[in-house]
Amino acid sequence: MKIGIMGGTMNPIHLAHLMIAEHIKEDFNLDKIYFIPTGDPPHKKLEVSSEKRYEMTVIATFDNRDFEVLDIESKREGKSFTVDTMTELSKTKDEYYFIIGTDTLFLLRSWKNFEKISKLTRFIVAIRPDYDDDLKISEEIDSLKKEFGLEIYLASIPRYEISSTDIRNRVKEGRSIKYLVPDDVISYIEKEGLYD
Repeated sequence: MKIGIMGGTMNPIHLAHLMIAEHIKEDFNLDKIYFIPTGDPPHKKLEVSSEKRYEMTVIATFDNRDFEVLDIESKREGKSFTVDTMTELSKTKDEYYFIIGTDTLFLLRSWKNFEKISKLTRFIVAIRPDYDDDLKISEEIDSLKKEFGLEIYLASIPRYEISSTDIRNRVKEGRSIKYLVPDDVISYIEKEGLYD
């Protein structure tokens, strides 16, 4: 199977995550999308537990049979690194396509054991239509291909102006997050008292 991977903190998962995943699944003829909420990421401290972020992701994706949520990182002890996740997933015969944003493209070299990761997955870079530095992207992709033999593809995605940071701030301020987050996730956030 051809499987796309949506990683990230999912703090909280929102409609843009789901729309991007569906868009890329269709454009690249992927069989499934695995959503893998991070456990304890090395680069940031999160106020919401990995279990709650995992549960929100399950709630958000339950009605799409092509979406599956894995707890491979949320159950991992200690810091969570992509190389460990990809090493575990690569024990199957599936082809993996790690979905990243333009900003992450320029951080790949800083990932732990990126050389190993580059042998275990292909990458799809979701480029926003308003991103205007095509030359910089092309140069970075060429450099990564040359240095690591990376298989990397570009995906143009519609412009979705939704961010988890904005959603958390809106909840803190008592403002609506309807139409930014699935309704059942909103109910979960309210029930659990998250982001207050």
